[in-house]
Amino acid sequence: MKPIESVGIGLLYYNKGLQQFERALYDAMETLKASGLVARGEFIVQNGAPVDYAREHITAKVIESGLDAVIWIDTDLIIPPDALVRLVKMSNAGMPIAAGIYRRAMLDKDHQFLLTRRTIDEWATLEELRAHVDGGVTRVSMSAGGFSIVRREVYEAVERAFGRPWYLVYDREANDWCFEDTYFMRRVRKLDIPVHVDPELHAVHWSHFGPVPVTPDQPEMALCL
Repeated sequence: MKPIESVGIGLLYYNKGLQQFERALYDAMETLKASGLVARGEFIVQNGAPVDYAREHITAKVIESGLDAVIWIDTDLIIPPDALVRLVKMSNAGMPIAAGIYRRAMLDKDHQFLLTRRTIDEWATLEELRAHVDGGVTRVSMSAGGFSIVRREVYEAVERAFGRPWYLVYDREANDWCFEDTYFMRRVRKLDIPVHVDPELHAVHWSHFGPVPVTPDQPEMALCL
């Protein structure tokens, strides 16, 4: 698996785009540039569209542009300064899909679970992900798409096997309404493409209910003022 030389940063804007998000993204981009890991990086932006359409449109742009991978950073996340560097390094280490972790943004704390599944039947806990670390990462059955890096080869393999779309909120085969990332991950799983997360790479999820950290002492909470 060749090193990532070019990357698109996929941004979906719809009633989001907090000032704090922009500051955190800028810091992460500057850190990536300074690292020298990639020769080419560009933003691919979709404004005001349903999330499945937006991911589909951005993915098509990545393929058309000849980029090696797309880094998804949802615009309601506050990420650490080294987030992009860590994602690229995970991809360069041979992980076709690599991700950080964040919680579901809900008012009720009981519903603020991690949007990651280690086994297919239930949402993972941070303790579980940490307990199954191998070489600094944990293999999972599904990661949240909004804080991840996906190599173009993954999209090409999914398209060869199933055609498009890559992302959809209704799965005809399963006959259910689902997250757009669930739709994509179901097809990835059928192809036995591995998905890994770094249990220590955390984002704050700041949606309609205020900032929701992975851990209470998360440094990025200092930006959420």
